[in-house]
Amino acid sequence: MKVSELKVGELYKIRSDRITHVIVRRGFLDIHVGHGHFEADAKLRPFDHLVYLGGNAGSRRVMYRGENLIIYPNAWQHIVPLEGDKP
Repeated sequence: MKVSELKVGELYKIRSDRITHVIVRRGFLDIHVGHGHFEADAKLRPFDHLVYLGGNAGSRRVMYRGENLIIYPNAWQHIVPLEGDKP
């Protein structure tokens, strides 16, 4: 999903059409697809959602599992609207 399409305060989900791993570390949220060294950290939970809180190009924020986090720029490709699983 493109960041320009996101709306502040809206609920979005993390795509679940592929093996996805979500990592929350030191105030940052990172999302990876596939297998790798990050596999043991955290797997996607069913119906994993986040709220886009806005921000500027340097530090966009989301609310995820009750935490206000900065999201890495590469993670937006794994965020989809609630209606579908296509990025």
